[in-house]
Amino acid sequence: MALKSTIYKADLQIADMDRHYHYYAMAITRSPSRAIPPKPTNG
Repeated sequence: MALKSTIYKADLQIADMDRHYHYYAMAITRSPSRAIPPKPTNG
């Protein structure tokens, strides 16, 4: 069975009195094959 990707979604809203209002929607995916493995613990 393959591991699923993790999807992170974020909305960024910026209001500026001089330059009006900006809205950004972002989606970032992280594939299990690209994930950094956890560091081993001693003990």
